Order: sequence, then C-alpha cells, then structure tokens
Amino acid sequence: MAERTAPRVTRLLGIVTYLERQGEATVEELAEHFGVTPTQVRRDIELLWVSGVPGHAPQDLIDFDGWAFDEGVIRLTNSQGVGQVRLSPREGVALIGALSAVVAGGVAPEAAHTALSKLVEAVGDKDAVRSVTTGSVDPDVASTLRDAIDAHVVVELGYADANDNRTSRVIEPHRIVVIDGTPYVECYCRRAEDYRTLRVDRIISAAIGTDPVSAPASETSGFSLVPHFEAVVVADAHARWLLESFPGVAIEEAAGAVTARFGVADVAAIAGRLLTIGSALTSVDPQPLASELARQARAVLAAQG
Repeated sequence: MAERTAPRVTRLLGIVTYLERQGEATVEELAEHFGVTPTQVRRDIELLWVSGVPGHAPQDLIDFDGWAFDEGVIRLTNSQGVGQVRLSPREGVALIGALSAVVAGGVAPEAAHTALSKLVEAVGDKDAVRSVTTGSVDPDVASTLRDAIDAHVVVELGYADANDNRTSRVIEPHRIVVIDGTPYVECYCRRAEDYRTLRVDRIISAAIGTDPVSAPASETSGFSLVPHFEAVVVADAHARWLLESFPGVAIEEAAGAVTARFGVADVAAIAGRLLTIGSALTSVDPQPLASELARQARAVLAAQG
C-alpha cells in the first residue's frame, strides 16, 4: 500500500531539519530515527535532491554532498531554508485565529494549546492577536461538556439566548463542533423535548449529572457529522493529496489513478472541495454528489462570465 502524502512530507521536512541541526548522518541513523528502511531514506533524499524553491534552476534546489551519499553518509549542503518555517505577522494571526476557534470549542488536544501559546508570544502585532483570542467560553464549561459526552450522561446548565433570556436546562450532549469560529454543543434538550444546537459561549454554568443519555444523536438537526452515503471518487494520482484529507477514506492506487471511498455527511462541502481538483477527476459517484459538483462548477463558470 502506497504511503500517504502527509506522513511522507512531514518526514521529508524532518530530515532537512535534522540534518541542519546535526550536520550529517548515515543512512542507517536516519532510518532508525524516522522509523523507516534505509532504502526509503535513500528514496527520500533523491526526492529532496530535485526539490527546492520556485524557479527550479540548479541553484534553487536542495543539495547534498554526492560523494558522501555514495558512501552512505547524508550531508546537507544547501537547505534553501526549507527546514525553517517563518510566518509573516498576517499569517501568524490567521493561524492563531484558527487555533483559537478549536481551543474555544473544547475539542483541541494539548498540543494545540501549546502551539497557540507559542504563536501568541511570537507574533508582534499584539492588537491583532487580542482581536482573535478574546473568546468568552468558560474553560470549566467546556471541560464539563467534554466529560459528560465521554461519560454519556446529562448536563444541568444555565443558558442565555441572544436576547439575554436566561433559562435552566437539562441537556443530553452529543458532540461539540466549531462553525465559523463559534463553538456549539449539539444536544437533546429535556426542557424543550427536542434537539437543540446551543452556543457554548452563552452557557453561564454547567454541572455534570448522573442520568444517562437516552436520546440518540440527531442525524438531521444541527451540524450532523453522520455520513448519509459512501462516495466513490476516481481521479489522477497527482490529486491524491486532497482525497487523503477526507475522514475515514480508503484509497486504492493503480495505473496512475486513485480510487477513494469515504462517507459523506455534507454534500455541498465535499463537492466544494472536489471542485479544487476538478480537472483531475475521472468519475464521481453516487449521483447526488456528482450533481452537486456539477451545480457548483456551473456557478463558478457563470460567475467568471
């Protein structure tokens, strides 16, 4: 089975960074460090050797000592700065905004919290940083919701709607999602006796209960993540990078083409992403996804005149 794009790109960048710090290493040392075979390390170096910055003239490519390579030693002579990722203040603020949204929703791993702290410290435009990190979600509320979801029990909460009308509710929480930077909890509200999608930043207080959750997660309300059908997409091999990004995807590769199978919960969103590799697509099934893709393509063409 072919290696996925993301792990290999991560390893390629890691090799450059490792060699920048260490100076040189044997093929065997790199293989042990990155958990691959010596043959794979040689293939990685050969790929890096023809990679570089735009222009792709000899002076634009990553370079190694060819004599040392023949002796099984990898010695970096020109990294083209690939191992050093530098963000402009604007790029840093954009990344801070995205990480802040995930962290605010209470769904981020510890690594995201660490990365966010380092980015906030590194970006010089503090006013811009404050504008994207001033979320009002109570960390204790987010933690309570996560614990209740994991334990499949109810949560007793105080909630203020958009008009500041305050109510007490008992909800059966199903999932936390972040939409356009705003965190929501999808739940069944026992007070309303119906499904609700509540903004987490409007929850005033939350206490975990003992009653077990009885209502299943809604497949129609809120922002459902439940797949409605399986898509089968065939595309040119160079479009594999996008297809690999779909959750739960299974990929087969043969004769310069890839076949991807994955569940589809939001037809419009998946069609929009497929549109970015439109020229590489060979077939898209089933018909609802193909029709939505065609509709979006026609809309783009009409907008361009």
